Parts: sequence; structure tokens; C-alpha cells
Amino acid sequence: MLWLTKTLWLSLSILGIAYGTFGWIYASWADHFINQGKLFYWILEKNIITPLIYGLGICWVLLIALAFTTPIALMTVSLGRWIKSDFGAFMSIILGAMTFALVVQWLDLFSQFFVLLASALLVRLDLKTIGLKTWISSLIIGCLCLLGFGSGILAYSVYQS
Repeated sequence: MLWLTKTLWLSLSILGIAYGTFGWIYASWADHFINQGKLFYWILEKNIITPLIYGLGICWVLLIALAFTTPIALMTVSLGRWIKSDFGAFMSIILGAMTFALVVQWLDLFSQFFVLLASALLVRLDLKTIGLKTWISSLIIGCLCLLGFGSGILAYSVYQS
């Protein structure tokens, strides 16, 4: 049981470092858009664009941390009927090929996404091995991901000033 707590701390450290690094990268990206004053070719004021950009970042972190690390049974319920039809199977193949092409084209962005996803999945696996319930492990992962993301943003803003 002692080795299990050591691996839990290791996976929690990897999660914190991954999301802290993502927070740093996101803060530098957000700083560029805030200073430029444009977001998606919309000219916005600084007091509007700042909470909008950081709100999108928080939503993205929670989406990765919670939605993509849920049990696979939730996804199979919604996709089961879709794949049973010929049209659904054909569209799934087309969408899968397009997704693969996008992943290969933007490999630098998707590699960041895959690192964040893998670190969250690793922590979820360790928390399940300990015996925590799904909602408790989801709460822990969500809080730790937001804490790492926020610490990366804070570290970037301290570094810049």
C-alpha cells in the first residue's frame, strides 16, 4: 500500500506540472490577445476580453478534466444507436478520418491536449485504485486541474511583472 501512495503523489505531481504548464502557455496566449484587443476578429475592450478569455480557459480545463475522463459507459450509451445504422457507421468513418487529419495537421496543439488528458486519466486511475467513488475523484481532479491552471497563470503574471 505504501507504493500506491507514492505513485499517487507522482501522478498528482504530473497533473499539477502539466496543468501549470498549460496555464503558463494559455496566459501568454491570452496576454497577446488582451494587448492586441481582438478575439476571433472581434474588437473588444480590455475589461470585456479578459474575463472572456480566462472564462474560456476555465471551461476548457474543466471539459478536459471531467468530461473526457468519465467512464466510457457514458459515451457508449449515446453512440450505440448511432453506429448500428449504415449511415451512422459511414458518417463515423468519415468523421474519424477528418479528425485524424486535423490531429496530424495540428499536432502541436493536440499533443498538449493529449498530455493534459493523459495526466488526468492517470490520476483518475490512481484514485480509483485507492477506492474513491467516481464523484469524489471527479471533484478532486477538477479542483487540482483548476489549481494547476491557475498557478500557471499566476506564475506567468508574476514573471511578466
